[in-house]
Amino acid sequence: MVHRILVPLDPAALGGEAKLPVVEEYARAFDAETLLLQVLEPKELDPGVVLPTEGAARAYLDIVAARMAAADVRAASLIRTGPPAATIVDEAREHRADLIIIGANVRPRLRSVVTGSVADEVIRTAPCPVLVVRPDREAAAAYPLRSFYDDAARAGPLRQRPLGLRTVELGRIIGSVGRARDLGPDFRPLGPRPEDEARFRRIRAAMEAGERLPPVALYRLGFGYYVLDGHHRVAAARQLGQLELEADVTEFVPLADARAARTFAERRAFERSTGLTAIGAARPESYAQLAAMIDAYRGEHGIADYRQAAQRWYREVFLPLWQLVRQRRLTHYFPGDRSADFIARLGSWLAEADGTPPLDWAEALDRFVATLARRGHGPRQHAGESSRSEPSAPPR
Repeated sequence: MVHRILVPLDPAALGGEAKLPVVEEYARAFDAETLLLQVLEPKELDPGVVLPTEGAARAYLDIVAARMAAADVRAASLIRTGPPAATIVDEAREHRADLIIIGANVRPRLRSVVTGSVADEVIRTAPCPVLVVRPDREAAAAYPLRSFYDDAARAGPLRQRPLGLRTVELGRIIGSVGRARDLGPDFRPLGPRPEDEARFRRIRAAMEAGERLPPVALYRLGFGYYVLDGHHRVAAARQLGQLELEADVTEFVPLADARAARTFAERRAFERSTGLTAIGAARPESYAQLAAMIDAYRGEHGIADYRQAAQRWYREVFLPLWQLVRQRRLTHYFPGDRSADFIARLGSWLAEADGTPPLDWAEALDRFVATLARRGHGPRQHAGESSRSEPSAPPR
């Protein structure tokens, strides 16, 4: 029986999506869960900031997960770093995968599309059967920027929700609404006209001088943002090394994914009550757990204003923990989790002890991780259990 299917993904691979219908068919036939894996180079993950490569990877995984949900398939996402083939095999062992479904490389001049490829190495070293899916040779080449319309078609029917003005991490702006084919990865035109260059230089100079420009208009789908208006401003911000940009955001939520809809509703309620718009969790229940952490912080420090407490908690507790979780890659304990989800689990675990916030959050994080290791939680648990089970609380 097949209970868990590992699916390595590479959005840049020509014809790489040919395996997704096969994944859906096998997952439904066996009622199996799927682990969607994307392997990045170590330099593409920074503990302190989301780089564009990571932003694009997470956005693509969210889109595929939405497609899986529309096909009634349970899916969780994983991002790892390292040599592609070895990392795929390691994850298959770690998560006890029963089947790996991988796409073959497109190499028209070779007799085999597998020989010498990542698929070949995975086949030779995998701890479970490997199904190799022939690529679609007619597939179009990937563009440097993601296309909102293409990704929206992958995700299925969407519901539109205005979010208003907010600050957005530049690394999460990964595509364009309508201009993906005309722009390079730096959001500059592939064939620039003199008037485009002149306008870009004016915008860059204004931003460098600290002038306040109108916010860019973005569409959000999953983890990623797509530029509707303001490509020059995004390009200039990247050149200037900015990490954030003010934006007017409209979010699109997959209609067929009930969990995504619930997560959106919980996040919006959390944002309205706390004023914090930069926290992105994958589990809907994480927002209530984070709110409980803010309440505990507010009581401990005697802060009357809830939003003021939330802002201080974000700076003094959440951000340092977020960086530690990313630096130590702790989300691997719960497939599908983001750093905010892991922090929410930590807060819930501590609350079950005595409800007193620790003096040293780094030490609390170490204790939590040690408990996870002792009790066998994490990589060996089913992805479907990641949102339902928590480790036991520490001794009082």
